[in-house]
Amino acid sequence: MRQEITLPTLLNRVTHRSNLLMVLLVGGVLGGFRILVDPTNLRLGELLLPFIFLFLQVALAPVPWLWKAQQLPRWSLVRRFFTALAFNLLWVTASLTVTHYVTPMRPPLPPPRAESTPPPAPLGINMGTPRPGEPERSSQLPRRRTPFFPEMGLGLLNVTFALIFGWGMAEKELTEARERRTADLLRQSQFRALRNQLEPHVLYNALNGLSELIHEDPLAAEEAVALLANLYRMLTDYGKADMALLCEERRLVEAYLSMEQMRLGERLQVEWDWPSWADAIQAPPLFLQPLVENAIKHGISSQGEGGVLRISCQQEGRTLALQVANTGLPPKACDRKGVGLENLEARLGLWTDAAGKFSLERQGEWTIARVEWTPRSNA
Repeated sequence: MRQEITLPTLLNRVTHRSNLLMVLLVGGVLGGFRILVDPTNLRLGELLLPFIFLFLQVALAPVPWLWKAQQLPRWSLVRRFFTALAFNLLWVTASLTVTHYVTPMRPPLPPPRAESTPPPAPLGINMGTPRPGEPERSSQLPRRRTPFFPEMGLGLLNVTFALIFGWGMAEKELTEARERRTADLLRQSQFRALRNQLEPHVLYNALNGLSELIHEDPLAAEEAVALLANLYRMLTDYGKADMALLCEERRLVEAYLSMEQMRLGERLQVEWDWPSWADAIQAPPLFLQPLVENAIKHGISSQGEGGVLRISCQQEGRTLALQVANTGLPPKACDRKGVGLENLEARLGLWTDAAGKFSLERQGEWTIARVEWTPRSNA
């Protein structure tokens, strides 16, 4: 899976706490064993070598297994094995070559000194003079030469370990990637279902207000029908997006308030505290509208003299907040949250790009509903 071997994923692998702990633990054990074997003739490079190769194993060994993971139907396990073998041979050979020239070589052991006198022969055997016709034998047996070097053994050990460890690490990362993908798809489905639930709820409440207006002012009701059609068109276009600018959310709320203003008249007073920088902020759609709807329905329209609705966007450090404050009746402790607020809290819990929360409280004569979030990328 080529997306899993990009630079951010490699950095995540080599900086993961458990991987670094494994490198330190295993490297420390190998270094301690080396000290116990020969503490007198010890070099710093020999102690650092296990840590370096273990770190390279964590970083590079899973790469060839992940590279062709998306092409499993065409790339069988055997072909992936030989790809991994070639890749690991390449980086292990390169690493050992660099180590050979960077690390000072241990001086060769001196040859054993020859004995001045031949060892005594066993009783009954004359080693001094050969028998007639027998060639003369040397007192020392010739030593065999071997082409095997310590670097070769270290290289074979690292290649073998890289094949086994890389395959296991790659399978673990592939499984985690699939689980994350499945969880993301499930979360997106839940988010869209909640968003689709909220759109007809907004229209349902708008139609309820329109039905009241028909009996009180038929001419205003006719104008409200046109506003309702505009609101429905905005909901259809705006509600389909996963993310939207707050300026679009404000236009939607203004259209909704225009209908409520016709129904409530002077009983509804709207104040905006909206800085210009707020229009460029991106957030999931329909975060502000449920707060406005809840304030009008439960705090202002149910009271004869109406009240004031104050809408604001604020920033405190990294935290952004949408706040709707209203005068009028305070929320009762026994009141059940409506569809809009429950929907809003559920969508906040599914929003993975930010840590968000919703609060509703009474401060003096004001009921304050607040949605705030801190983007995780900036945290």
